[in-house]
Amino acid sequence: MHFDSESSPGFAIGRVAYLIRIGMAAVLKKADWPFSPEETQTLITLSDAGQPLSMNELASLMIRDPTTVKRQLDRLVERQFVQRNASSEDGRIVMINLTRRGEQSLQKVLPLLDDLRKTALKGISKSELDATQNVLQTMQNNLTNHIAKD
Repeated sequence: MHFDSESSPGFAIGRVAYLIRIGMAAVLKKADWPFSPEETQTLITLSDAGQPLSMNELASLMIRDPTTVKRQLDRLVERQFVQRNASSEDGRIVMINLTRRGEQSLQKVLPLLDDLRKTALKGISKSELDATQNVLQTMQNNLTNHIAKD
């Protein structure tokens, strides 16, 4: 069987994700932002949640390994952009939330990242974007279900 990587959604998604990461890194570097795109995504995820998250919740939302997320959080805590606190319901669970400093700093860099998003979406209609997001969500659900069965 011949595998045509050019017609594979996975390869196309990987290439776009790589280009977005490179674009984010350039934008963040130009803004003298101290964090990587991945660490920035951690901050964005916490901001979007609007409430403290456990390590497992955060890792699950980001579809990342908890150990990787922990390493990212170490730097963010050190720079006082996030804080860790024991859960009030279960002291064994560590809750993560943005600090005021983290939220205020993030709000300064988000417009720059939004410009990158707009560049990536140039020439794509709202209906095309909606359809793409639906397809990607379905693929994510299919793969999550497939992996859960293994």
